Amino acid sequence: MKNIYFVQANAVYGDTVKSTYIPYAAGCIISYAMSVESIRNNYSFGRFIYTREDIATAIETLEDPFIVGFSSSVWNNEYNKAFAKALKEKFPRCITVFGGHQINPDAYAAFSEYEDADILIHGGGEEAFAEILINLSLNKALDGINNISVKHRDGTIYDGKRENPSTPDYPSPYLNGTFDCILSDGYDFSAIIETNRGCPNSCAFCDWGILRSKVRKFDINKVYAELEWLAHHKIEYVYCADANFGLFDRDMDITDKFIELKNRYGYPKKLKVNFTKNRCDFVGDISRKLSENDMGKSQTLSFQSVDDTVLSIIGRKNIDLKHFRQLLTMYAKDGIPTYSELILGLPGETYESFTKGLCTLIENGQHKSINIYPCELLPNSKLGSEEFIKKYDIKTTRLPFLQFHCKKENSGITEYSNLITSTSSMSREDWVDSYFFATLIQSFHCLDITREIAIFMRTLHNIPYNDFYKKLLSFVNTGDNSTLKCIFTRIRKHIDGISLAKNPIGFYDDRFGRISYEPDEHMFLSCVYESEKIYNEIKEFLCTILPENHAELLVSYQKELLYLPGKTDTEISIPVDFPAFFDAAEKGGEAILQKNNITVGLTVPSEVASWEHYARECVWYGRRNEGMHMKIRKQDS
Repeated sequence: MKNIYFVQANAVYGDTVKSTYIPYAAGCIISYAMSVESIRNNYSFGRFIYTREDIATAIETLEDPFIVGFSSSVWNNEYNKAFAKALKEKFPRCITVFGGHQINPDAYAAFSEYEDADILIHGGGEEAFAEILINLSLNKALDGINNISVKHRDGTIYDGKRENPSTPDYPSPYLNGTFDCILSDGYDFSAIIETNRGCPNSCAFCDWGILRSKVRKFDINKVYAELEWLAHHKIEYVYCADANFGLFDRDMDITDKFIELKNRYGYPKKLKVNFTKNRCDFVGDISRKLSENDMGKSQTLSFQSVDDTVLSIIGRKNIDLKHFRQLLTMYAKDGIPTYSELILGLPGETYESFTKGLCTLIENGQHKSINIYPCELLPNSKLGSEEFIKKYDIKTTRLPFLQFHCKKENSGITEYSNLITSTSSMSREDWVDSYFFATLIQSFHCLDITREIAIFMRTLHNIPYNDFYKKLLSFVNTGDNSTLKCIFTRIRKHIDGISLAKNPIGFYDDRFGRISYEPDEHMFLSCVYESEKIYNEIKEFLCTILPENHAELLVSYQKELLYLPGKTDTEISIPVDFPAFFDAAEKGGEAILQKNNITVGLTVPSEVASWEHYARECVWYGRRNEGMHMKIRKQDS
């Protein structure tokens, strides 16, 4: 029997409790291969390397490896290359097969990068990997197999035809025991499932829909059986990798099955999906069910960009802003958190269009959660094609890749991202300014250092959010060496270093533990750590616009809403009905500030004893549910 091994090294999250993903992609490929009788008769599967094990130690555990597969993504690509190099040194006759999202569609360019790869798989790997094994067992040439490239010993390259796989379904690696060998390894596992595969869309920044493949629905009985498996094995967090969950009516039935299992067994506890963009009401019903059963974190209302020119370039169409506002109002009334997404660095975007678009989302009611993703140039996306790169003068920065909320990597192997940091419409300097402004909006408005203040100024003084935050930024930058200026300067310098490949995106700060945090989380934590100072400085800014007594009252209320370590339940007396005013404003209603002496009860959202605990529980885990915000529990006239 010839031995097969598979490497899909995932990140390990957290510090005290260690969580990682079950190696789903590798498991699917092995599961499909071992369903073929001739492969079972000739091959034996050894083990998964599914975390960043010490490479030399891991290789010592391999027994006469005949073929080793590598699933390459941005978070493990360099690890895989280093592993293959060391593997070839010890087992030079071992065949190495690389696949995954990072594999360049240009076979010659890919083999230049993957020097120790013998075979490349392009696209889905189940069929191709199985055909490779069958041909090798029969001593047949691999030339003629679709979706692979082969480097021959004489240096020539076979580059197979690309086509979408047509297999209607695949055997489940959960149900056939493929993952049983790792379940006792001591990790708090998260899992990935698919109920279908394929994407009908063709967004230029994404590599899912580049082939506009027909969506293949997997057998519903298999899907339900997998969900039962997840529940019985107490998998807390499940990520559904469907490109467009909610595209099919049966997705409601799948949602109901998740909820049924949680109510019966307590697992899975959370479900993350990628919602389809074109069935808002149907998706809303799914999201409402997940929220009511504490399974869904929030509802996605994505944009990528608000600018029509950018949307045309990337082949994207958004819901109109009026409908967006209606959806936000509906979800807010139902108590369902929402979040929106923008991508920074898309061709056609400028500093002005990006910052305007960001604040347009706030103007239309998205106050609590806007995610900003620097655009990663994916080799299998349209954006990564030579035509797009040349046409829009796309320039990338290759910088160290950092997995957020993980400890520092000690393997000595650095992973890299290729971020778009300059285009024909946005200079590198504008990219830095845009990213910093987005970080400011996320930390000050969405995470709520100044959200109520900004809403007050917009509603009663007609200062648009874009103007308010740019005025605040100008006030800080042109002022004395304040606490805010020191924090802003340090973070902007770090972002500038990102664009120059000097810094990773995330931040480590011993005050908040040993794991990394996103830029907006770090800005928020740095500011609230110095909350007394920064709110005094914010009051100084407001006094340039408002009478001092109004600024004092507004800042005092904003500060009371902020939850911090050691804070306890309290009551405050205020001369105006701020709670009703801000609740109406955030939900899209008529916001009228009533003068009325009231007592407001404020309850802590959780109890944390340290800044490390606060950062993890309230900011990382709790940000979608406003874990850093005191809960208003009563209101008396």
